Parts: sequence; C-alpha cells; structure tokens
Amino acid sequence: MQLDTVKVRNLRQEKAWTQQQLADICGLSLRTIQRVELHGTASLETGRSLAAAFEVEYSSLLLANQQPQSDSGKTMPSIWLISASTFAAGVLAGAALVTLAA
Repeated sequence: MQLDTVKVRNLRQEKAWTQQQLADICGLSLRTIQRVELHGTASLETGRSLAAAFEVEYSSLLLANQQPQSDSGKTMPSIWLISASTFAAGVLAGAALVTLAA
C-alpha cells in the first residue's frame, strides 16, 4: 500500500519522535520507517503499526486514491474486504467437500 509520506512525517514530528524512536515504538526497523517516509511503501502490517503508534485510523495514512470504497461511498476497512473474501472461499471449499462426500 502507498502511505502519505508527508502525513507520516508530520505525525512523527508532531510527537517530537526521531525515526528510530518511531521504529522502536512500532516494533519496526529504522530502514522501514525511512522507506515509508521517503517512498510511502508499506505493508498492511506496517501501516497498521504506524496508525496505532500515532493513534489514528489506518485509512487516514493512505494516499487518497488508495482508500477502498463501499457501494455507499463510505470508506470500508481493508480487513472487512479480506474477511469477506476468506469467508466466501471457505464456503465454496466446504460446499465442494460436501459434494465429494455425497
């Protein structure tokens, strides 16, 4: 995912944390924090760790064009999308097993 580099840097500076302090708080490497602030590149886990450290919503750290939208136009948390996909795959796999057993 692409994070807003300016927002991440500003949130860190507002707390008067060094990059190393933020890395320690999040349980990440200094290199990861440097990469996020320079390029905005981050995994879901990294983004969620940063959001927790800053006490903000994960979606607020994403670039505007990265936020998934539901049909109603409200921001939909990524975890719901993953959970729904996993559930659907499980239902299909279960149906296939029942069919094979019969």
